[in-house]
Amino acid sequence: MNKFTRRRFLELGCRTIVGSGLVGAGVAGGSVTNAAHAQATSGNYKALVCIHLNGGNDGFNMIVPAAGAAYNEYANGRGHLAVPASDLLQLNPATANTTAIGLNPHMAALKPSFENGSLGFQANVGTMLEPGSAEDVRNKSIRLPEQLFSHNDQTRQWQKLNHTHHSDAGWGARASDLIAKGQANRNLTSISLTGSNNWQAGSEFSAFNIDSEGVRSYSGMDNYSADWQLPRREAFIELLHAQYNNVFEKAYAELQTRALVLSTNVGAALAKRGELQTPVPADNPLAAQLAMVAKLISVKDEFSLYRQFFYVELGGFDTHDYQLEKQPALYRKIAEAMAFFNQALVEIGYQDDVVSFTTSDFGRTVTSNGDGTDHGWGNHHIVMGNPVNGGDIFGLMPRILVNGPDDSRNGRIVPTTSVSQYAATMLQWLGLSQNEVDQLLPSLANFNQKNLGFLS
Repeated sequence: MNKFTRRRFLELGCRTIVGSGLVGAGVAGGSVTNAAHAQATSGNYKALVCIHLNGGNDGFNMIVPAAGAAYNEYANGRGHLAVPASDLLQLNPATANTTAIGLNPHMAALKPSFENGSLGFQANVGTMLEPGSAEDVRNKSIRLPEQLFSHNDQTRQWQKLNHTHHSDAGWGARASDLIAKGQANRNLTSISLTGSNNWQAGSEFSAFNIDSEGVRSYSGMDNYSADWQLPRREAFIELLHAQYNNVFEKAYAELQTRALVLSTNVGAALAKRGELQTPVPADNPLAAQLAMVAKLISVKDEFSLYRQFFYVELGGFDTHDYQLEKQPALYRKIAEAMAFFNQALVEIGYQDDVVSFTTSDFGRTVTSNGDGTDHGWGNHHIVMGNPVNGGDIFGLMPRILVNGPDDSRNGRIVPTTSVSQYAATMLQWLGLSQNEVDQLLPSLANFNQKNLGFLS
């Protein structure tokens, strides 16, 4: 191979591998245990779908104390940002562990799922290294996560849950590495619809990247009917099968071969499968991503997959200003997309096998800055799917009271549930043993409750 050809091969290879999501980061997930292997090959399919609300969703306007003193505290604290009590959609939590609760009216599409038991809320979740009250935070008597209220740092901590090693793999990546070793197509264990993210970063078996339109193709040689592209593809394949003495070139060729085969096979499976019958909400990028997730799940048998992790994302939640104008559209998109996904899972017959859950950088302040809210801490989150013990609100609803018992300072509510507990509950449902979960989530040992109970 001459220098020009070699250089062009490596340039094309770099772009293609990144696009296909098959670059290995070299972070091992540890040796697979017998329990994880047994779960991965049992034939009982399960999938987690992480729905990241990028920017810091204001969950305190998503579910709201709906009556009495609790609503008055909320209304006084939120000021003009408060949802009028008359607009709230009444929810009746199964365990009645709190006062009357209302759902934001722009999330009406989720109310039927709550009522039929396939959707619930986990109250007041946030990054915590150890349990503590607002008073403990104010007195600095507990260890706190680094760089609270920073978008990048808190997103990384939410998605990695290893607060002492910033370069370590995300908790989704660490879990998928355990599972992947028991699956035939390891690089389809974890799939991202939005490119790289901290939750799937650092995996030994890197996440496969796809978008809502389909597989990211090999530009310039993906049209088999184009006379000028076919020779290019054949030449590329010939380069892949050449003999290389250089270790880097050989590894690159092997990666490209896997990427080409995997991308081609996934694309062919999706083309054969066709479109969903369930209508996808228009102008809703989150719904479009979830539609692709449903299609990928529906073809999983062609790749002998028993466990999968999916990542989707919706942005726009950093509502420092124009919150009253922005929030309704954002909430409608979340609700319509998730309600659609529930129906799509029914269509493909996997409604009992998939759990979707929201994450976000952090919550937002109780108080208004005049036109919006600033970076907060604790936040409410949605869990959805038939395995969810739905129709309920899990955890403790905080008092939305400025300078109240849950306010650390400046209207920032201290979480009463840690992200580690939230993640552990889902990983146990997925089939990992308690010992595996403890190893994957170092801070979990500091909390007595290892399972929050929102999954059956």
